[in-house]
Amino acid sequence: RTMKKQIVLGLAIFALMFFFGGLYIITTTETTIYDLHRLAQLHRTTAIRKDLLLSIEKNQNDIILRGTNPMAESLPGDNRLMETMNKCLVCHRSSSSGEKIARLQGQIEKYQELMSDVFTSPPRSAVSNRKAKAALEMGDEIIGKIEQIIAVTSANFNNQEREILRRIDQRKNILFMLVVIGPFFAIGLAFILVRGLTRPVKSLLDATRRLKAGDLEHRIMGLRGEFGEVANSFNEMVASLKKQMQELQRTEQLRVCGEMAAGIVHEIRNPLAGMKVSIEVLLTELDIEERDRDVLVKVVDQIKHVELLMKNLLNYARPVAAEPVSVNVNKILEKTIYFIEKHPSFVSGEARRQVIKELDHQLPEIVADPQQLQQVFFNILLNSVDAISEGGKITVATRYDQKIEAVAVDLRDTGTGIPGDLMEKIFQPFFTTKGKGTGLGLAISKRIIEEHGGSIRVANQVSGGVVFTITLPLKPQDKGEAT
Repeated sequence: RTMKKQIVLGLAIFALMFFFGGLYIITTTETTIYDLHRLAQLHRTTAIRKDLLLSIEKNQNDIILRGTNPMAESLPGDNRLMETMNKCLVCHRSSSSGEKIARLQGQIEKYQELMSDVFTSPPRSAVSNRKAKAALEMGDEIIGKIEQIIAVTSANFNNQEREILRRIDQRKNILFMLVVIGPFFAIGLAFILVRGLTRPVKSLLDATRRLKAGDLEHRIMGLRGEFGEVANSFNEMVASLKKQMQELQRTEQLRVCGEMAAGIVHEIRNPLAGMKVSIEVLLTELDIEERDRDVLVKVVDQIKHVELLMKNLLNYARPVAAEPVSVNVNKILEKTIYFIEKHPSFVSGEARRQVIKELDHQLPEIVADPQQLQQVFFNILLNSVDAISEGGKITVATRYDQKIEAVAVDLRDTGTGIPGDLMEKIFQPFFTTKGKGTGLGLAISKRIIEEHGGSIRVANQVSGGVVFTITLPLKPQDKGEAT
């Protein structure tokens, strides 16, 4: 999951940052300690060489002042000179200048032997003077070599010291940058991680607030991972909620319409029936002109049309409870087709319309209200009759769908079809394309089929015309279980 990966990645970056930072600090500390140790060794080496030089110069002075100093009978600086020389050997034993130091050590040993002979010989004797002269010459030579070594290595020591101090200063600057920039980097990384988590949450919270305010058009876009799944679920919920709200509004409108219809029918049914009976009595008892008679007949027809409208409206507003029994759909269709073929709309014109029956005689029986099913089939077939021209055909087919254990009825016609923008509206109450239609026939039919646990669909055929497909289960569904 994306959110989990982001959290793990952020924690891994923090862990690696602290790990490598700590590793760098430890390595830098050890390297700095080593460099400081080397720097101390360089100073110690320089000090030892200068100490050796001072020891030899002191011995030279002692040789020159022999006999004048009563304290010079013992060997001055003897042990200190050799100790200093041994320290030099320790430092240069494995270096490239070790061989030169070894030769210098040999000279110092000879020099020390001459000094011993000088100070053990009688003062101002010929042997003592000769050995003193040789010792002084050798001492001057040794001093020259030591000064040469100090001069040659002094520049190298200075360069090494500067390089060591430069590296130490560079590490100090890097550590300072880590100490200063590290927290800001950590804060920035934490801000990015927190923002990556809070931004989707903020979008979801804003969407819920807008939904609470009644904005059902708002959708959450641009989220990924787990938040994207939540956003998709939210969008689907809002779309479903919007659809349910529309259905609730429509249901409320229908409820109000039903109450109004019941009131209207109650108020005008009896007076309208009285008007129709009165006009029919006038037509039978009065001797009136044919022109006036035609007017009264048209009035009666219009009253009958109004009565039909009120009847349909009342049936839709206050539907009659179904009385389901075991019925054969083929028999109901046969009876309905018989009435359709006798209808004036079906037989009008020179070329008669045809009804083709493709009934499955092995069709099982279903549990339904036969009167309501006949009403549904009659409404659809009557619409098909109005849709086809003279000589058109209506095909009625039945079949058994074993997958869903239901009976399917196909009602096809050869009419002009239904425009695509009107396809979703034909089952809505009061929607009609007929000049004299009430717009309640298909709405009532859809409700009856759904109350039987079935479904009704409509589609245009490729060859022309429409097909109504009605599916009815063998046994009616329990509404409690359905919900």
